[in-house]
Amino acid sequence: MSRTRTRDQVPAGSTRTRNTTGTRTERTDAPHARVIGARLALARAGAGLASAASTVAGGLRAVVTPAGWAVAAWTVGGLVLATVLGWEEAWVAAIAGAVLLATAAPFLIGSVPYRVRLLLDRDAVVAGERAEARLVVDNPQQRAALPGRVDLPVGDGLVEVEVPYLRGGAEHVEPVEVPALRRGIVSVGPAVTTRYDPLRLLERHRVWEERRTLYVHPRTVAVPSTSLGWVRDLEGDPVRTLTTEDISFHAVRPYERGDARRHIHWASTARTGTLMVRQFEETRRSLLTVVLDLDRASYADDEEVELAISAAGSLGVRALRDGRDVEAVVGGEVPGFARASLRALRHLRVTSPRALLDDLSGVEASDTTVDLPTVTRMLGETDSGTALAILVTGSRLPRAQLRAAALHLPLGASVGAVVCDPAAEPASRTLAGVPVVSLGILDDLRTLLSRGAARR
Repeated sequence: MSRTRTRDQVPAGSTRTRNTTGTRTERTDAPHARVIGARLALARAGAGLASAASTVAGGLRAVVTPAGWAVAAWTVGGLVLATVLGWEEAWVAAIAGAVLLATAAPFLIGSVPYRVRLLLDRDAVVAGERAEARLVVDNPQQRAALPGRVDLPVGDGLVEVEVPYLRGGAEHVEPVEVPALRRGIVSVGPAVTTRYDPLRLLERHRVWEERRTLYVHPRTVAVPSTSLGWVRDLEGDPVRTLTTEDISFHAVRPYERGDARRHIHWASTARTGTLMVRQFEETRRSLLTVVLDLDRASYADDEEVELAISAAGSLGVRALRDGRDVEAVVGGEVPGFARASLRALRHLRVTSPRALLDDLSGVEASDTTVDLPTVTRMLGETDSGTALAILVTGSRLPRAQLRAAALHLPLGASVGAVVCDPAAEPASRTLAGVPVVSLGILDDLRTLLSRGAARR
């Protein structure tokens, strides 16, 4: 491949510009160009010095404690006063401060000798309980390790553990209580070991990689199996879809090419003189779909939100333990400006009760979550054979929207609703053909659903 280069004539005394691909601009004033080059070099050197100074300052902030900064200021102030005013006392103060800093420095030489392990007695608790953890700090070396400190982040808090003097091979075990007052996912760790001098003027840190996750599950109640009685047949209910392969006989029809010969109804064939085959009603296994409303506008306060999450968890766990097919869905988050054009649906894990509760530990109501009618509309468009859908929402959801949400679900599916309202009396009623249960407290769920199942 060849390259064409064009040389233009330029006036004498000016620098020459060679043009290749692209554009390049140069000044023809050579002395001024040298000045600009010098300024650019100085600017690059200044940027390098600023970066180095920032690195050094960051290192000093990580090593020097507030007491150390006070001693350093005392030392510098003493030097200034001694130099300017000639005070002998200032010289003594400056020398004393310098000696303290010099004495503290050797304590930070070498690596942090500790080895830190974090042990949780369990990785999941129910909201309101506490989990026990153990912080094990041992000295694997032969030489002794000086006292230090271990900082352990627990959620938004910080636990400080003082480590005593450890001989070679010794260990220190410190019990740590992890509060789990509210549902959520609590991150424990990573631990940070800190070594310091006796006066705590200087310190050195090391961050350990070990981290533990504690799932704080929503509180649930044991709902009796019979309370999920909206579905009469646990194994499968016949639907109006006709098929050639199933167990629920419907009628006979004329034979068509491709029909299985084993389904020929010989008595009807002999009576009509035409091959007739059996036709069946399709049966589906009972699929329970729990739809949890996470739109903040549907709830009066956080208490209602937690009650709704607990109710959804109770229903899902009961169905999973009964061996039912279960689906649990919540609305996804969409920015407010895109609500008119975007929709989002999130499926929670239902492989086991533990997986469902783990996912429920991390859900939160939000102003950017799509509303309940939108969630059920998306669910109805991708029908997976729902036999029973239970909508769980709060007291602020308008009843018109609750009816609309129920109508968006697939035809033939039974629909029920659980409305969480701690200020209302627990009751069961019917809203436009939809059974609605109003919860005041979580324990009402067992009683109200059992009554509803008994009436069916």
